[in-house]
Amino acid sequence: MAAEESENMATQDNNDEELHPATQEEEKPSRMTQFPQTRVRNMMKLDPDLQLANKEAVFLVTRAAELFVEYFAKASYKKTIQGKRKTIQKKDLDATVDDNDEVAFLEGVLD
Repeated sequence: MAAEESENMATQDNNDEELHPATQEEEKPSRMTQFPQTRVRNMMKLDPDLQLANKEAVFLVTRAAELFVEYFAKASYKKTIQGKRKTIQKKDLDATVDDNDEVAFLEGVLD
């Protein structure tokens, strides 16, 4: 009888863990991307040459956009630090575009 009760309690504990998976793995991210994939898909559909975009393609474009924004923000922040400021300003973005060939395609976009 006592063995059955302990087995029932163990089963109950397992059920509680299944209902609350966050208690098991606190490190699990809430989402795989920060940008909403639906909006990225809608932007992709604005291209008349695009017929279909599967989930993997939307995910990859979303992730690439996030990495680009991260790179551009970090490069711009370096300009901010060089200017002994704490807030990124438009002139920091312009200097980043002027100094980095990787983002040269943004020339004139920020005007």
